[in-house]
Amino acid sequence: MKNITWITGASAGIGKALVKKFNKEDINVIATSRRLNKLQEISKELNGSAEFSVYSNDVAKFIEVKELVEKIAKDYNIECLINNAGITSFKPFVENSIEEIEQIIDTNLKGAIYTIKSVLPRMIENNNGTIINILSVAAKTIFTNSSVYAASKAGLEIFSKVIREELRDKNIKVINVFPGATSTEIWPPAILNKHNSKMMNPTELAEMIYDVYKNSSKISPEEIVVRPITGDL
Repeated sequence: MKNITWITGASAGIGKALVKKFNKEDINVIATSRRLNKLQEISKELNGSAEFSVYSNDVAKFIEVKELVEKIAKDYNIECLINNAGITSFKPFVENSIEEIEQIIDTNLKGAIYTIKSVLPRMIENNNGTIINILSVAAKTIFTNSSVYAASKAGLEIFSKVIREELRDKNIKVINVFPGATSTEIWPPAILNKHNSKMMNPTELAEMIYDVYKNSSKISPEEIVVRPITGDL
């Protein structure tokens, strides 16, 4: 059965850059997002010879995630999962609506837990696998107007640390990547326009993540913090 890498939140930003990098390196990829049209546009930009499939999927809905994994598993072995799907809302906590709080937690924290829950049994059965979580320096540094986002990323950080210990003897890597400010559409246009020149390039970040993925099977860089050379915004 062919190995494949599953990248969530793949329709833009870091996810899109990861799709292009892995495809360029002839890694089979399944890309998911709620925006299927964006994924289909990306497929037209790829030049690699590896297999590439796209699916509309909401990681915040466990049944959708479980059914997708069962479908993929009929033809592929999900050897690597990259949890990249994420949303935020830049405002003081007192201004966050309950709907915004639920959406951020459901996507950033529960969504990643759901994808891991769905792929892990087969990884354990195969005694092999890599889980890469794209977190944020907001899980480690205080930034105002990002309380719920920071909580979701910090929650996924500690969750990942716990399951990493549980999987020590299963040959499964759990790697947390903490990017600093990266030039993606997650930022409000005003901030992006003001600070874009200081932000990291998603393509360069994707290349670093790919290098981590391709690292020796006996080495696991468990946490990687990456910031712009000028530091946080």
